[in-house]
Amino acid sequence: MQTENPTLANKAPNRLARWRWRPTSVVANALLIGIAFLMIYPTIQLIALILRGDDLGGVGLGPGIEGVLWNTFVMVASSSVIALIFSTALALIAERTDGGLPGIGNFMPVAPLMLPSVTGVLGWVVLFDPRIGFVNVALRWMMGQPLIGGYGPIDIYTMQGMIFALSIHLVPAIYLITSSALRSLDPAIEEASRISGAGPLRTWITVTLPAIRPAIFEAWLLSIINGIAIFAVPVILGTAGKIEVVSVRIYRYFTDYPANEKAALTLALGMLVVVLALRAAQWKFLPSGRHATIGGRGVRHAPARLGVWRYVTRAVFIGYILISLVLPLIALMVVSLQPFWSLNFSNLSFSNYFTVLTVNPATTRALANSLFLATTGATIIMIIAGYLMLYANHFGTTAPRGRRFQLKGYKGLVDFVTTMPATFPHTLVGVAFILAFSRWPLDLYGTIWILFFAYLLMEIPYASTAARSAALLVGKELSESSRVFRASEQTTMRRILLPLSMPGLAAGWVLVFIHMMGEVTASAILSGTSNGVVGAVLLDLWENGSFPLMTAFALVIWLIATCMMCFVLWLNNRGLERSR
Repeated sequence: MQTENPTLANKAPNRLARWRWRPTSVVANALLIGIAFLMIYPTIQLIALILRGDDLGGVGLGPGIEGVLWNTFVMVASSSVIALIFSTALALIAERTDGGLPGIGNFMPVAPLMLPSVTGVLGWVVLFDPRIGFVNVALRWMMGQPLIGGYGPIDIYTMQGMIFALSIHLVPAIYLITSSALRSLDPAIEEASRISGAGPLRTWITVTLPAIRPAIFEAWLLSIINGIAIFAVPVILGTAGKIEVVSVRIYRYFTDYPANEKAALTLALGMLVVVLALRAAQWKFLPSGRHATIGGRGVRHAPARLGVWRYVTRAVFIGYILISLVLPLIALMVVSLQPFWSLNFSNLSFSNYFTVLTVNPATTRALANSLFLATTGATIIMIIAGYLMLYANHFGTTAPRGRRFQLKGYKGLVDFVTTMPATFPHTLVGVAFILAFSRWPLDLYGTIWILFFAYLLMEIPYASTAARSAALLVGKELSESSRVFRASEQTTMRRILLPLSMPGLAAGWVLVFIHMMGEVTASAILSGTSNGVVGAVLLDLWENGSFPLMTAFALVIWLIATCMMCFVLWLNNRGLERSR
């Protein structure tokens, strides 16, 4: 008769049961399933509708589709390469030389993130409109040309203007990735190059940049995805210049009469195929782990001295901030204080602000909806991202299959699910959601909830990136010590991990809030009269020619985003001081 060891017989099942039914694991798995549902269900509905096609209007992609595809390729390829080169150069200057701006050098390149994309584009229109743009008027005055009735010399409603605007828009995100990779690079490999006699420039070209090649490719891929899906730049600049790209054509397919839903779905699915092909190339040729990282704590890079050239590099930093942030805001402010687009300072008033805040029902309703979506959405998204990242980094290693499997398996699963939505262009999200959630059983069309779920899917990658950084800063020894003292995972999460990771989560909240407050691409497709948001209303004001109201409304959005950012960061710093 065989006897079983009761200890061995009961240990594994109990351990497995504890892992399966721990409240923290149940919540984490439910959140992952919810995010996956928001990705998979609309995509399946989109593909099914294309294959069936019985109840879809339209018979084809329409005339001129070759030109639309070519315009998209030229705009995205040119702007992504320009932004990548410029951002990488800024990151090298800031991280490897003394040519950056002391104190605020790392913040300056990402400062334009405080400006919603549509607001920045409108600012450049006020500056560079070929007829009445402030810069063009000043240039014609300097060249002795007529101010009224003149044209140029700069025309932003061209392909070159669109490439310029999109390049400026892509710089901050690329800079964040490349500068972070440079800070994480092991200084030993660069030091070895210098010892062998290579100068700083040769070291950067032959050692530094190849070492961060995965990060550079990831940044470039992200810029391509954003460029393909960008809507504010081509719909404002391209429409005036009669230059159409894929994202605008998809929007026209839905808004023109009669609608051509099948063509819109086909183009949207084509965007997804292109992006997935680029992702597959990244996973194939540049898998994670093939790059050098930090070699030890406390090791700092010795900055290269540029001598008098540091004044040139600092001028580049300042010029970039002026063009991307300061000058557009000043231009918008001047127009918003006047009854029409001019430089007549005798008619300054705040009547446009009074109109958009109290009189115009479309702007007041859109502002209320966007504030609700941005504050509520950013809070919920950061809670989801923070919980998942803290759980994956601190509790995900306790699964029954072993520490090594769980570290690579579950944590990898969380990273994959939370970053995969970045592969979906916002135009595709808008198209898929309007078809998946405007029918039975989830009839959400015309409500703010369809916007809320779309924003959640689009912003979870940004939130998870910030939450991942915050979670990695909290040492695992803290959660292990809490486990030694028999504290539950809920208690450890609530009393130790969340408070310590709050600074990073607060920074992520600000970024998500700004993105949601000024989102245009998906909002233009998903919003209507009953669920209007600021991005869609700004486009309506632009198309109707209400330029003073448009600029006033754009500045109101920027002021709200800036004040909210300062308030959240102040609360966060105050909490840190109290905790000390």
